[in-house]
Amino acid sequence: MRKILIAYATAGIGHKKAAQAVKAALDEMAPADTEVRLIDALDYTGPFFKWLYLQMYLFMVNKTPTFWGLSYYFTDNPLVNILVSKLRRLNNWFNSKKLREYLLEWKPDAIISTHFFASEVIGDMKKQGILRSRLITVITDYGSHSWWIADKTDAYVVACEDTKGDLIKWGVEEPRIKVLGIPVEPIFSKPLDGQAILDKTGMKDDRLTALVIGGGFGVGPIEAIVKIIDSISRPMQIIAICGHNEELVKRLEALKLNFKDKMVVFGFVNNVYEYMEIADLLISKSGGITVSESLAKELPMVVIAPIIGQETRNSSFLVSHGAAIKVDKIDDLREALEKLTSHPERLVSMRSEIQKIKKPASCYDVAKLALEAAVTK
Repeated sequence: MRKILIAYATAGIGHKKAAQAVKAALDEMAPADTEVRLIDALDYTGPFFKWLYLQMYLFMVNKTPTFWGLSYYFTDNPLVNILVSKLRRLNNWFNSKKLREYLLEWKPDAIISTHFFASEVIGDMKKQGILRSRLITVITDYGSHSWWIADKTDAYVVACEDTKGDLIKWGVEEPRIKVLGIPVEPIFSKPLDGQAILDKTGMKDDRLTALVIGGGFGVGPIEAIVKIIDSISRPMQIIAICGHNEELVKRLEALKLNFKDKMVVFGFVNNVYEYMEIADLLISKSGGITVSESLAKELPMVVIAPIIGQETRNSSFLVSHGAAIKVDKIDDLREALEKLTSHPERLVSMRSEIQKIKKPASCYDVAKLALEAAVTK
């Protein structure tokens, strides 16, 4: 019996979604003699550590984004990393006793990690010789960071050549780096019945449709964005997804009667692929998973005020490849949308560029890599 473990950490939704995508692919293609488990690594820490891990991240990206960005680049400095990494690893080791016990008890043949916390703990266990599992680390952004570098990682899965270059600069040997893309669920690469989705949502097929997403936690100036969309000269219908931000859902629902065109509002959804199918444009932050899902659906993006750090690196990748435009300030969104809607051929061009860089089969490629690793362990 081959045993494959997929580990993520609930620090943002993207790490979990990437893990779930690989699990879905393995469920399709793994032989009958393979057992696959999916866990949140933070479930195997203390409750306060798990709570603080997520809350600190949300507080920094929502309340102090500039400080978050400065911290991102500061800790990515080689000299700073030497000083900080030992303290970080000691802290992670101290809080991961239950995780280590779980790993030693189950002894997976291969582990796919979509967050650096699990990769670091597992890498340290391998370095000490107490765990022999093959470790595959899936980096869930289009640029890497020093925290993703874990001792004894057998393979790194990266989104693009730029990310590969980041790892090589950190001393990772090129054969250990696989440019397979960021895993998204298999459904994103499959054609859907767009007319049925239009009928279900009540959307019209003769209008440009803007999909506005605030990520899993509904962050960003979503309310301001939908007001600006409603104010441009060419009518656009809106699908707004607010994640777990129930207050935002209530505020947008209260605005619907004043909109000149149709708007539908959702909280957290598990079928965003349906709304991407009928959308002409995605307006969102540039989280790694959101970007990869939009690429899989060939959906052009307008990236709004990306947070300094991984989001700016993600947006730079998109813009440099002609797959998105970036708006640094919400006040500039109206002008950007007026230009796009006045020249719809620009959207056609963006879709064409997306076809050159998308990697919609990433989840299957990572699953295949894990199956091979489980055999050769």
